[in-house]
Amino acid sequence: MGVHHLAVKVRDLARAERFYVGVLGLRVLTRREDDRGPRSIWLALGPKPDDAKQPQPFLALERADDEGAPRHDDAVGWHCVALGIDVDERERWRQALDGAGHAVFRETAYSLYVRDPEGAVVALSHHPIPAPTVSTEPRPPSIPHDEVATGSITSRLSALVSLSVALVALTSTLWAPTSEAQRTRAARAPTDVLIIGSSSVNGALGRLIESEVARAGLHPERRARSSSGFSRPDFYDWEAEIPSLGDLHALRGLVVYAGGNDAQAIRLRERELPAEARSDRRTRRTAEWIQWRDETRWRPVYEQRVRSFVDALCTAGARRVLMVLPAEGENEGWSDRMERIQALQESATRASRCGRVIDPRGVRIRDGATVDGIHLSRTGARAVWDRIGTSLLEGLTRD
Repeated sequence: MGVHHLAVKVRDLARAERFYVGVLGLRVLTRREDDRGPRSIWLALGPKPDDAKQPQPFLALERADDEGAPRHDDAVGWHCVALGIDVDERERWRQALDGAGHAVFRETAYSLYVRDPEGAVVALSHHPIPAPTVSTEPRPPSIPHDEVATGSITSRLSALVSLSVALVALTSTLWAPTSEAQRTRAARAPTDVLIIGSSSVNGALGRLIESEVARAGLHPERRARSSSGFSRPDFYDWEAEIPSLGDLHALRGLVVYAGGNDAQAIRLRERELPAEARSDRRTRRTAEWIQWRDETRWRPVYEQRVRSFVDALCTAGARRVLMVLPAEGENEGWSDRMERIQALQESATRASRCGRVIDPRGVRIRDGATVDGIHLSRTGARAVWDRIGTSLLEGLTRD
């Protein structure tokens, strides 16, 4: 028997999603809800089976309805989930995990071991190929990411460590000779087009848009956040991240592609909650969610979210914002849901101060045009570009 799925209970679904999707890069297959909001998130394990009759193995993040007792590593029972990586990617994964606050706490010649936000052990393994050189000496225990600022001693220690690292980095920068790569970056023309959005921006479509914009004589840059959109600011809030995008006045325009992850319940920000729900914990848990099926309430909130984001980009200095509506996929049920997203993104962008709609609707998504029924392959990306390319380039080059 093959693995059908694994399941892990978590206290905070949003926090678990940030780790398993945002850090490890697992792909969301589906989301399940009940009257209390999101109940579980299914994440694909491995590539989609070639045989359509074979189920896609997945990892289910399941909401825990009570706190429960914490597990210990030596407890009898399932110990960890091991995910496969390439041996050549081992050090890149170590750096990525450390940068996200999930430092490797143990390793062997074949695996790196980290903890998810709930403390569960996750291994990244490249067995049977060993790492060329690796120390198996135990490492000092790392401070869990969510406990960095829980006390004054921890905070002071963290500040001292950060200051020491910064001083070392500054000294190295001042004394290190300029490398060829650094000289190349310094000579590169400044970015004048920013392409931002969800995982598709790092996929075939985002890469194709970047290359075609560069061919037109512009200087694009891509920035993506996997599984992000406008429904779940608790996972990633694009509007709150606008200051991190840099000086928007210097750009000819921004290209935005997001929304493929938005056909789900909306979680309200603190400022969006009714006043009575902010102070009553019993009603807050249901008040902060608007279910997808509650279309009457869902539509205006989502539309306002998109318009607010585009207007905020305009206010921050963007000359023009080109909102590329999410393309349909081979998954019929998902494509049906995208029709609502497309319509609301269109109306919100047209009502904004500097937004312009780039519309791929009408492209026929044929077999092989996606890699998983949703994300476009190079063939699908080319079909979409053939539809939107002229209007997108005109939108960026027209004064």
